[in-house]
Amino acid sequence: MDICQEKILYMVFFQLLLQNTKLMITLGFRILDEAKGIKMKTKVKIIFGLLLWLVAAGPVGAEVNLTKLVDKIRPAVVTIVVYDVNRKVTSIGSGFFIDKTGHVITNYHVLDGSYAADARTSDGKIYPIKLVVADNKSVDLVKVLVDIPRQKIKPIKLSKKLPAIAEQILVVGSPMGLEQTVSEGIVSSIREIPSVGNFFQMSAPISPGSSGSPVIDLRGRVIGVATFQFLRGQNLNFAVAGESVLKLKPTGPALAISRWTFNNSLEQPKLAEDLCRQGYSFSINGEDQKALEFFRQAIAKDPKNTMAWNGLGYCHVGLNNPQAAIRAYQQAIKTDPTDASLHFNLANYYIKLGRLQAAIDSYRQVISLNPAFEKAYFRLGIIYTQLDRLDEGKAAFEEVIRLNPKAASAYFNIGIAHTKLGDYHEAINANKAVLRIKPDFAPAYNNMGLVYGKLGQPLDAVKAYKEAIRVEPDYVSAHFNLGTALLLKGDKTGALDEYKILKKLDKEAADNLFNKIYY
Repeated sequence: MDICQEKILYMVFFQLLLQNTKLMITLGFRILDEAKGIKMKTKVKIIFGLLLWLVAAGPVGAEVNLTKLVDKIRPAVVTIVVYDVNRKVTSIGSGFFIDKTGHVITNYHVLDGSYAADARTSDGKIYPIKLVVADNKSVDLVKVLVDIPRQKIKPIKLSKKLPAIAEQILVVGSPMGLEQTVSEGIVSSIREIPSVGNFFQMSAPISPGSSGSPVIDLRGRVIGVATFQFLRGQNLNFAVAGESVLKLKPTGPALAISRWTFNNSLEQPKLAEDLCRQGYSFSINGEDQKALEFFRQAIAKDPKNTMAWNGLGYCHVGLNNPQAAIRAYQQAIKTDPTDASLHFNLANYYIKLGRLQAAIDSYRQVISLNPAFEKAYFRLGIIYTQLDRLDEGKAAFEEVIRLNPKAASAYFNIGIAHTKLGDYHEAINANKAVLRIKPDFAPAYNNMGLVYGKLGQPLDAVKAYKEAIRVEPDYVSAHFNLGTALLLKGDKTGALDEYKILKKLDKEAADNLFNKIYY
């Protein structure tokens, strides 16, 4: 084989990879790997031909698909026009339909302080916003009802999944009043603020008018809502995760915007709320020391501001000031003692500090306020199991299953508790329940293997470990346990095979298995 020709072939093939075109990559691999009988000169000619066609045509389907996606999304996006009491336009934002009833999602701050608002659709028609149905100022979201004929509505689907880092996204909105503008970007980072929600940073720009725009994945689903731009730069733009939209629930009767604004003005000073929003913008960006000052100022303006105390606690957590963080979280609870999420937040922090009994007490308080708080039961179960309070742990996980029969993780942890208690047949049943819900959950197979070993059923144990490895080929524990089980069966050769595999995966596990085999 001519080395120069081979280098040329791979260089050209690399250019195909850069075009990010699956069809071309597939063809290229087939030429490289399967066309053994074709001369190298012929291969080079074929690859060059493909490259020339690709350059002329552009990335196959990418532009067309993106255009179709945007065309599908645009009819769901509206421009929010906000008015004062004199019917003068005070600001412009963005929003989007989520159902055929006429519900639109936008940012809380877009409507905050307004007297009335309209929604302008992609065809230029204007429809009045009748009612505010639900809001959550902590995540800067509001759901409104637009007075629009049903046949004019083209809603967009919501996703409850968080995006992945580096995932490509689109934002459709009205930056600077330029309606139906599309910008592209990627997800740069994801941050969770306890008792508030998940936010993510993105490279797609946000400008005045973009607030409330849907952030779309390449499947055409809303994964977030554009909310604010970090104070220092155009490249630091944030969205609240789509899961927060799904959690929006009415807290009272639907209100006209003017009444909603009036009620909000009675709750807390607007200045304190603005300070909180600025504080959270710094917190999300990881600048806790700067955020601290905004939350302190907000508390000075409004000592009963729950958001400010919660944000202050979050900053102290980031700055590793545990006592100050606990005091702030406790103060947040005092301002709103019936908010179960605040107690849950404090309980989670107690776990981080290793104060397990304090965490148990706080989780119990969560459950007393909200008996359907699934995550509180689950965390209780984990703590009880760690403390070998196994019956209490099982009871907590059983409550999770009562609330959510498809909670595979609860069945899995019940299996662990049964194993520790010596209830091996119950442990097997629990892991089988896991696999009915998640057939490819390798740890359930692995744990079944361990239990079969305790029951003196080595063949079943070996079978379970092999299933775990089938699902997850690099599962170190399963390879180690399989090697041990084979050794107990007298299959030293099989155990050595697992040792060889482990040498590539985990040296310490490989050495431990080696010692079992020879010592």
